[in-house]
Amino acid sequence: MDRFLEWKRAECSVGEDWLTRIRWELCRFPNLLGRVGLVAALRRPKDVTPEMVDALRRGLPWQKATTALHFAALRQFLAWGGNRAADRSRVWSLPGGQPVHRRWLTRDQLVKLYRGATGAARVLVALEGFNGLRRVEVLRLRVKDVLLEEDALLVLGKGRHGGKWRKVPIARAGRTVLRGAIEGHDPYDRLLPLSRSGADALLARAARAAGFDSTKVKVSHHDLRRTFGRLAHAAGMDLVQLKNLLGHASVEMTVHYIGLDAETMRAGLERFSDSVLLPVGRGAGGRAPIGAAHGSLPSPAGLDGL
Repeated sequence: MDRFLEWKRAECSVGEDWLTRIRWELCRFPNLLGRVGLVAALRRPKDVTPEMVDALRRGLPWQKATTALHFAALRQFLAWGGNRAADRSRVWSLPGGQPVHRRWLTRDQLVKLYRGATGAARVLVALEGFNGLRRVEVLRLRVKDVLLEEDALLVLGKGRHGGKWRKVPIARAGRTVLRGAIEGHDPYDRLLPLSRSGADALLARAARAAGFDSTKVKVSHHDLRRTFGRLAHAAGMDLVQLKNLLGHASVEMTVHYIGLDAETMRAGLERFSDSVLLPVGRGAGGRAPIGAAHGSLPSPAGLDGL
Protein backbone atom coordinates (compact mmCIF):
# COMPACT_ATOMS: atom_id res chain seq x y z
CA MET A 1 0.00 0.00 0.00
CA ASP A 2 2.82 2.39 0.80
CA ARG A 3 4.39 1.76 -2.61
CA PHE A 4 1.03 2.39 -4.27
CA LEU A 5 0.59 5.70 -2.46
CA GLU A 6 4.12 6.77 -3.36
CA TRP A 7 3.36 5.98 -6.98
CA LYS A 8 0.06 7.85 -6.76
CA ARG A 9 1.80 10.89 -5.29
CA ALA A 10 4.46 10.89 -8.01
CA GLU A 11 2.35 10.06 -11.06
CA CYS A 12 -0.99 11.74 -10.39
CA SER A 13 -2.02 15.27 -9.51
CA VAL A 14 -3.78 14.49 -6.25
CA GLY A 15 -3.68 16.29 -2.94
CA GLU A 16 -2.50 14.92 0.37
CA ASP A 17 -6.06 14.93 1.73
CA TRP A 18 -7.17 12.44 -0.93
CA LEU A 19 -4.07 10.30 -0.39
CA THR A 20 -4.88 10.19 3.32
CA ARG A 21 -8.45 9.17 2.53
CA ILE A 22 -7.24 6.40 0.17
CA ARG A 23 -4.95 5.03 2.87
CA TRP A 24 -7.79 5.04 5.39
CA GLU A 25 -10.18 3.28 3.00
CA LEU A 26 -7.62 0.59 2.13
CA CYS A 27 -6.70 -0.01 5.78
CA ARG A 28 -10.29 -0.64 6.76
CA PHE A 29 -11.08 -2.96 3.84
CA PRO A 30 -10.21 -6.22 5.72
CA ASN A 31 -12.36 -5.15 8.69
CA LEU A 32 -15.26 -4.34 6.37
CA LEU A 33 -15.04 -7.84 4.94
CA GLY A 34 -15.36 -9.18 8.47
CA ARG A 35 -18.48 -7.08 9.01
CA VAL A 36 -20.18 -8.80 6.06
CA GLY A 37 -19.11 -12.27 7.18
CA LEU A 38 -16.02 -12.86 5.03
CA VAL A 39 -12.60 -13.89 6.29
CA ALA A 40 -9.72 -13.70 3.81
CA ALA A 41 -5.93 -13.71 3.88
CA LEU A 42 -5.00 -10.59 1.94
CA ARG A 43 -1.33 -10.14 1.15
CA ARG A 44 -1.43 -8.42 -2.25
CA PRO A 45 -3.94 -6.61 -4.50
CA LYS A 46 -4.56 -9.75 -6.60
CA ASP A 47 -6.03 -11.51 -3.56
CA VAL A 48 -9.15 -9.34 -3.72
CA THR A 49 -11.98 -11.03 -5.64
CA PRO A 50 -15.12 -9.65 -7.31
CA GLU A 51 -17.16 -11.67 -4.78
CA MET A 52 -15.62 -9.63 -1.96
CA VAL A 53 -16.59 -6.35 -3.61
CA ASP A 54 -20.11 -7.63 -4.22
CA ALA A 55 -20.42 -8.69 -0.57
CA LEU A 56 -19.54 -5.17 0.55
CA ARG A 57 -22.05 -3.61 -1.82
CA ARG A 58 -24.82 -5.88 -0.55
CA GLY A 59 -23.88 -6.09 3.11
CA LEU A 60 -22.94 -2.57 4.21
CA PRO A 61 -25.73 -0.12 5.13
CA TRP A 62 -23.97 2.74 3.39
CA GLN A 63 -25.22 5.66 1.39
CA LYS A 64 -24.32 5.66 -2.29
CA ALA A 65 -21.70 8.41 -1.89
CA THR A 66 -19.87 6.52 0.88
CA THR A 67 -19.74 3.36 -1.23
CA ALA A 68 -18.46 5.37 -4.20
CA LEU A 69 -15.55 6.76 -2.17
CA HIS A 70 -14.53 3.35 -0.85
CA PHE A 71 -14.83 1.68 -4.26
CA ALA A 72 -12.81 4.45 -5.94
CA ALA A 73 -9.89 3.97 -3.56
CA LEU A 74 -10.01 0.17 -3.72
CA ARG A 75 -10.37 0.03 -7.50
CA GLN A 76 -7.36 2.29 -8.07
CA PHE A 77 -5.27 0.12 -5.76
CA LEU A 78 -6.30 -3.07 -7.54
CA ALA A 79 -5.62 -1.57 -10.96
CA TRP A 80 -2.13 -0.56 -9.84
CA GLY A 81 -1.55 -4.08 -8.50
CA GLY A 82 -2.61 -5.79 -11.73
CA ASN A 83 -5.91 -7.21 -10.47
CA ARG A 84 -8.14 -7.67 -13.53
CA ALA A 85 -11.25 -7.16 -11.42
CA ALA A 86 -10.48 -3.42 -11.57
CA ASP A 87 -11.30 -3.46 -15.30
CA ARG A 88 -14.72 -5.08 -14.90
CA SER A 89 -17.17 -2.19 -14.61
CA ARG A 90 -20.03 -4.39 -13.40
CA VAL A 91 -18.03 -5.32 -10.31
CA TRP A 92 -18.01 -1.67 -9.24
CA SER A 93 -21.63 -0.73 -9.90
CA LEU A 94 -23.03 1.30 -7.04
CA PRO A 95 -26.07 0.29 -4.97
CA GLY A 96 -29.36 1.80 -6.05
CA GLY A 97 -31.55 4.17 -4.09
CA GLN A 98 -31.64 7.86 -3.45
CA PRO A 99 -29.19 9.66 -1.16
CA VAL A 100 -30.45 9.98 2.40
CA HIS A 101 -31.29 13.53 3.42
CA ARG A 102 -28.93 14.90 6.04
CA ARG A 103 -30.79 15.75 9.24
CA TRP A 104 -30.22 18.29 11.96
CA LEU A 105 -32.18 19.63 14.89
CA THR A 106 -33.50 23.12 15.42
CA ARG A 107 -32.17 25.20 18.29
CA ASP A 108 -35.30 24.53 20.35
CA GLN A 109 -35.11 20.78 19.71
CA LEU A 110 -31.47 20.67 20.81
CA VAL A 111 -32.28 22.54 24.02
CA LYS A 112 -35.24 20.23 24.67
CA LEU A 113 -33.04 17.16 24.17
CA TYR A 114 -30.38 18.53 26.53
CA ARG A 115 -32.90 19.38 29.24
CA GLY A 116 -34.65 16.03 28.92
CA ALA A 117 -31.41 14.07 29.26
CA THR A 118 -29.99 13.14 32.66
CA GLY A 119 -26.73 11.70 33.96
CA ALA A 120 -24.51 10.14 31.29
CA ALA A 121 -27.03 10.99 28.57
CA ARG A 122 -26.69 14.71 29.31
CA VAL A 123 -22.91 14.40 29.13
CA LEU A 124 -23.26 12.75 25.73
CA VAL A 125 -25.64 15.42 24.39
CA ALA A 126 -23.46 18.22 25.74
CA LEU A 127 -20.30 16.86 24.08
CA GLU A 128 -21.89 16.07 20.72
CA GLY A 129 -24.56 18.75 20.42
CA PHE A 130 -22.75 21.66 22.08
CA ASN A 131 -19.10 20.80 21.43
CA GLY A 132 -19.38 18.97 18.08
CA LEU A 133 -17.51 15.80 19.07
CA ARG A 134 -17.89 12.54 17.15
CA ARG A 135 -19.32 9.51 18.94
CA VAL A 136 -15.95 7.75 18.79
CA GLU A 137 -14.25 10.84 20.25
CA VAL A 138 -16.68 10.96 23.15
CA LEU A 139 -16.15 7.26 23.88
CA ARG A 140 -12.37 7.70 23.85
CA LEU A 141 -12.39 10.55 26.36
CA ARG A 142 -10.77 9.77 29.70
CA VAL A 143 -11.06 11.72 32.92
CA LYS A 144 -7.55 13.13 32.43
CA ASP A 145 -8.64 14.59 29.06
CA VAL A 146 -11.11 16.94 30.77
CA LEU A 147 -8.98 19.95 31.68
CA LEU A 148 -11.35 21.93 33.86
CA GLU A 149 -8.62 24.32 35.02
CA GLU A 150 -8.05 25.25 31.36
CA ASP A 151 -11.73 24.95 30.43
CA ALA A 152 -10.68 22.61 27.61
CA LEU A 153 -10.88 19.04 26.30
CA LEU A 154 -8.12 16.91 24.80
CA VAL A 155 -9.80 15.05 21.95
CA LEU A 156 -8.37 12.09 20.04
CA GLY A 157 -9.73 12.12 16.48
CA LYS A 158 -11.25 9.26 14.52
CA GLY A 159 -9.28 6.39 13.03
CA ARG A 160 -8.86 2.71 13.89
CA HIS A 161 -5.71 3.36 15.90
CA GLY A 162 -6.61 6.93 16.81
CA GLY A 163 -6.31 10.08 14.80
CA LYS A 164 -4.76 13.41 15.66
CA TRP A 165 -5.10 15.06 19.05
CA ARG A 166 -6.70 18.48 19.30
CA LYS A 167 -7.50 20.76 22.23
CA VAL A 168 -10.89 22.43 22.15
CA PRO A 169 -12.66 24.69 24.65
CA ILE A 170 -15.57 23.29 26.67
CA ALA A 171 -18.98 24.71 25.78
CA ARG A 172 -20.95 26.26 28.60
CA ALA A 173 -23.52 23.44 28.51
CA GLY A 174 -20.80 20.90 29.29
CA ARG A 175 -18.89 22.54 32.12
CA THR A 176 -21.16 21.60 35.01
CA VAL A 177 -22.05 18.11 33.79
CA LEU A 178 -18.40 17.29 33.12
CA ARG A 179 -17.37 18.43 36.57
CA GLY A 180 -19.86 16.00 38.08
CA ALA A 181 -18.91 13.20 35.66
CA ILE A 182 -15.20 13.17 36.56
CA GLU A 183 -15.55 13.69 40.30
CA GLY A 184 -14.09 10.79 42.29
CA HIS A 185 -12.80 8.89 39.24
CA ASP A 186 -9.30 7.75 38.34
CA PRO A 187 -7.62 9.95 35.67
CA TYR A 188 -7.42 6.97 33.29
CA ASP A 189 -11.07 5.97 33.67
CA ARG A 190 -13.16 6.45 30.54
CA LEU A 191 -15.56 9.34 30.88
CA LEU A 192 -18.43 7.29 29.42
CA PRO A 193 -17.56 3.56 29.64
CA LEU A 194 -19.90 2.57 26.82
CA SER A 195 -19.75 0.57 23.60
CA ARG A 196 -20.98 2.15 20.37
CA SER A 197 -24.31 0.38 20.73
CA GLY A 198 -24.46 1.49 24.35
CA ALA A 199 -24.01 5.11 23.28
CA ASP A 200 -26.76 4.64 20.68
CA ALA A 201 -29.13 3.29 23.31
CA LEU A 202 -28.29 6.18 25.65
CA LEU A 203 -29.09 8.75 22.97
CA ALA A 204 -32.32 6.94 22.11
CA ARG A 205 -33.42 7.12 25.75
CA ALA A 206 -32.65 10.83 25.84
CA ALA A 207 -34.71 11.33 22.68
CA ARG A 208 -37.67 9.50 24.23
CA ALA A 209 -37.37 11.55 27.42
CA ALA A 210 -37.49 14.71 25.28
CA GLY A 211 -40.72 13.51 23.67
CA PHE A 212 -39.19 13.03 20.23
CA ASP A 213 -41.05 9.74 19.70
CA SER A 214 -44.44 11.44 19.77
CA THR A 215 -43.32 14.15 17.34
CA LYS A 216 -41.46 11.67 15.08
CA VAL A 217 -38.21 13.63 15.41
CA LYS A 218 -35.22 11.37 14.76
CA VAL A 219 -31.74 12.07 16.06
CA SER A 220 -28.40 10.30 15.68
CA HIS A 221 -24.89 11.13 16.82
CA HIS A 222 -24.09 12.60 13.41
CA ASP A 223 -27.29 14.69 13.58
CA LEU A 224 -26.13 16.20 16.88
CA ARG A 225 -22.67 16.99 15.53
CA ARG A 226 -24.10 18.47 12.34
CA THR A 227 -26.61 20.48 14.38
CA PHE A 228 -23.77 21.94 16.41
CA GLY A 229 -21.96 23.00 13.23
CA ARG A 230 -25.00 24.65 11.67
CA LEU A 231 -26.07 26.48 14.82
CA ALA A 232 -22.51 27.60 15.60
CA HIS A 233 -22.09 29.00 12.10
CA ALA A 234 -25.50 30.69 12.27
CA ALA A 235 -24.40 32.29 15.57
CA GLY A 236 -21.42 33.85 13.80
CA MET A 237 -18.59 31.35 14.30
CA ASP A 238 -15.88 31.63 11.67
CA LEU A 239 -15.63 28.60 9.38
CA VAL A 240 -11.92 28.15 10.16
CA GLN A 241 -12.67 28.01 13.89
CA LEU A 242 -15.54 25.62 13.22
CA LYS A 243 -13.27 23.39 11.11
CA ASN A 244 -10.79 23.18 13.98
CA LEU A 245 -13.49 22.41 16.54
CA LEU A 246 -14.95 19.64 14.36
CA GLY A 247 -11.52 18.23 13.53
CA HIS A 248 -12.00 18.47 9.75
CA ALA A 249 -9.11 18.46 7.30
CA SER A 250 -10.39 21.45 5.32
CA VAL A 251 -12.94 24.26 5.38
CA GLU A 252 -14.50 22.73 2.26
CA MET A 253 -15.23 19.57 4.23
CA THR A 254 -16.89 21.63 6.96
CA VAL A 255 -19.01 23.55 4.45
CA HIS A 256 -20.22 20.30 2.92
CA TYR A 257 -20.75 18.55 6.25
CA ILE A 258 -23.10 21.14 7.71
CA GLY A 259 -24.95 21.62 4.42
CA LEU A 260 -23.83 25.15 3.62
CA ASP A 261 -22.88 24.23 0.06
CA ALA A 262 -26.47 23.42 -0.92
CA GLU A 263 -27.85 26.44 0.96
CA THR A 264 -25.32 28.77 -0.65
CA MET A 265 -26.22 27.51 -4.11
CA ARG A 266 -29.92 27.89 -3.38
CA ALA A 267 -29.49 31.44 -2.06
CA GLY A 268 -27.33 32.36 -5.04
CA LEU A 269 -29.92 30.97 -7.43
CA GLU A 270 -32.64 33.01 -5.73
CA ARG A 271 -30.56 36.19 -6.06
CA PHE A 272 -30.00 35.42 -9.73
CA SER A 273 -33.71 34.85 -10.29
CA ASP A 274 -34.56 38.10 -8.54
CA SER A 275 -32.07 40.03 -10.64
CA VAL A 276 -33.54 38.62 -13.86
CA LEU A 277 -37.23 38.69 -13.01
CA LEU A 278 -37.48 42.12 -11.32
CA PRO A 279 -39.01 44.69 -13.70
CA VAL A 280 -36.56 47.22 -15.13
CA GLY A 281 -36.05 50.09 -12.70
CA ARG A 282 -37.02 48.10 -9.61
CA GLY A 283 -33.77 46.33 -8.72
CA ALA A 284 -32.24 46.34 -5.25
CA GLY A 285 -31.68 49.83 -3.93
CA GLY A 286 -33.89 51.33 -6.63
CA ARG A 287 -31.39 50.49 -9.35
CA ALA A 288 -32.20 48.68 -12.56
CA PRO A 289 -30.76 45.16 -12.81
CA ILE A 290 -27.41 44.84 -14.55
CA GLY A 291 -27.83 45.11 -18.30
CA ALA A 292 -31.25 46.79 -18.11
CA ALA A 293 -29.94 50.03 -19.58
CA HIS A 294 -29.11 48.16 -22.76
CA GLY A 295 -32.42 46.32 -22.91
CA SER A 296 -30.65 42.98 -22.55
CA LEU A 297 -32.90 41.48 -19.83
CA PRO A 298 -36.25 40.00 -20.84
CA SER A 299 -39.36 40.79 -18.87
CA PRO A 300 -40.83 38.01 -16.71
CA ALA A 301 -43.46 37.30 -19.34
CA GLY A 302 -40.74 37.08 -21.96
CA LEU A 303 -39.11 34.22 -20.09
CA ASP A 304 -42.02 31.87 -20.77
CA GLY A 305 -40.71 30.99 -24.19
CA LEU A 306 -37.16 30.21 -23.02
